[in-house]
Amino acid sequence: MATNNEIEFKQLLDSQTYDKFRVAFFENAEPFTQTNYYIDTPDFKLRDHKSALRIRVKNGTYEMTLKVPAEVGLTEYNHMVDIIPSIDLAISKSELPNDIKTILDDYGVEEHDLSILGALTTYRMETQYQDELLVLDKSEYFDKTDYELEFEVHDYESGLEKFNALLSKFDLKHQIPKNKVQRFFEYKAQNAKS
Repeated sequence: MATNNEIEFKQLLDSQTYDKFRVAFFENAEPFTQTNYYIDTPDFKLRDHKSALRIRVKNGTYEMTLKVPAEVGLTEYNHMVDIIPSIDLAISKSELPNDIKTILDDYGVEEHDLSILGALTTYRMETQYQDELLVLDKSEYFDKTDYELEFEVHDYESGLEKFNALLSKFDLKHQIPKNKVQRFFEYKAQNAKS
């Protein structure tokens, strides 16, 4: 099990700006694909606690991650699991790693409340930028595609300065977007009504 604190800045991009960043910083980056299967209760108990549970499929491995709010950024609980995800798969709480199970107990999640509500596939490129990790994502979920720049940093203040300076080179002003799981569930909810 690995636990880490994640400090990152994100910016949604349009497809043209995505292409500009790709050309400027990621020409030599080797793209890779990962699919996140999002897990929640029918009444979204995890989302309501500003938390997200997923299984990420990457290179034939399955990593379960629970992200919960921290004082700065998010705390991630990461475990390799044997659960092979598929949409609508029910997941018993007893199948979960103990630390994740304990947190979900605190949220009032019952044994058979969890299921995989959908999948989001990301085409990702990574590169080092000013001693930090710069990430360019193209994500597809349902019939939607979105583009995002992420900047994973060691220190909040200096990282924010670097990120704002980078964005200004592309005439962008930092606007904090909803994260992928929030956008995913919002889009799912909007399209379930129509």
